[in-house]
Amino acid sequence: MIKWLVLLMVIKITPPKLTGYQKDFIYSDKRFTTVEASTKTGKTFSHIYWLFACAHANKELQAKKLNPHLSIAKEGNEYWWCAPVYAQSQIAFNRTKRKVSLNPNYTINKSDLTITTPLDTVLRFKTAKDPDNLYGEDVYAAVMDEYTRMKAESWYALRSTLTATKAPCKFIGNFKGKSNWGHQLSLKANQEDSEYERFKITAYDAIAAGILDREEVEQARKDLPQFMFNALYLAEGDIDEARLVDDDAIQDLLTNDFVKQGQKYLTADIAFQGSDKFVVWIWNGWRVIGLHVVDKSSPNEVEQIIKGLATKYGVPQRNIAYDADGVGSFLKGYLKNAKEFHNNGSPLKVRGKTQDYSKLKDQCYFGIAMKINASEIYFEADVSDYWNEIVEELECIKNRAFGTDGKLEVLRKKEVKEIIGRSPDFSDALMMRYYFEVGTVKKFGVAGV
Repeated sequence: MIKWLVLLMVIKITPPKLTGYQKDFIYSDKRFTTVEASTKTGKTFSHIYWLFACAHANKELQAKKLNPHLSIAKEGNEYWWCAPVYAQSQIAFNRTKRKVSLNPNYTINKSDLTITTPLDTVLRFKTAKDPDNLYGEDVYAAVMDEYTRMKAESWYALRSTLTATKAPCKFIGNFKGKSNWGHQLSLKANQEDSEYERFKITAYDAIAAGILDREEVEQARKDLPQFMFNALYLAEGDIDEARLVDDDAIQDLLTNDFVKQGQKYLTADIAFQGSDKFVVWIWNGWRVIGLHVVDKSSPNEVEQIIKGLATKYGVPQRNIAYDADGVGSFLKGYLKNAKEFHNNGSPLKVRGKTQDYSKLKDQCYFGIAMKINASEIYFEADVSDYWNEIVEELECIKNRAFGTDGKLEVLRKKEVKEIIGRSPDFSDALMMRYYFEVGTVKKFGVAGV
């Protein structure tokens, strides 16, 4: 627990109990440290302490112990915690707030996610979703939380901000594959005279330190595909080895203007007031001609948006497919001719033959991956506002190998959330378009348009 004593502006911070590996990366003498670690190994807790202590280091000895590149904390100095999305920054903010909320010498601003210390230094908790938000000044230490889930541009922006102060920065996250920019950044530690030091912490390191339970880790090994367990718990391997969609094919989605037009379709992944997005794709054959995204919506708004977009683009109700699981089930009475898409439904037979997929969702994800790789889909609509999220989700269309029924599966939604930290709303809505393809084959024995 962090303790403090405020007396004539002299502040004493008692460090929490840290494991050996936490001390190693917290007190590294390198300006930049990267920690690729198993989930729940104490990386967030320890780095919150480090940033908090940096903001209170009002003596040179204190500062240099925390990092040789750290300056003495002075009025106006800022110390940034950066996470991929607002909700994750808020988690770190709330943890810190709870430690100081009863001390009147701290000013807490919940709307700005800032905590002003008795030294008038500022702990600021920010989202890295828009790299432009990471340009600033007077930043004297920073933590990039879940950095392997951020855009590389976020680090470029923050690196520019840290230039004037020559401040240290620490990176913490999960292993996301050898090609991930964050992993490539960590390899700078191998260069001669590098400013970087890399740390790899596995679940078994955390077990030895008394942080994780061995039985829980072994259960995760049984529950997850081996490649995913290796990445999330052992920080190794290649989490991309099971990908179904090629990188080049994803980029070609923006340039495949030779794809022909056809019937109009609308596919929708339904969400209301939660953290998920309500996403609607509008199609002309296999050309995407519209993308509509709503962060928060009511049931009535969902109905009106779908009907409005169908009217605008000339989509008959029989060519609408929507996620009918969970909150989407209410639409049944309002879109009578639309197709209810049940992710866990049985895969459709093709020409009377049962297909080797566990569920309908798996069948459609394998199918949409095939269409993308074959350059048979074109994004005619402007998707630039959401392109990074779309790419991230398409990269997570992975072959989970065989389920308990011996059928092919893609990664389950909870597993994708483990990788990207959110629900794959864009790819879920995109995948539903293949329902009409396989449905046409089922009915007429020919491929649909």
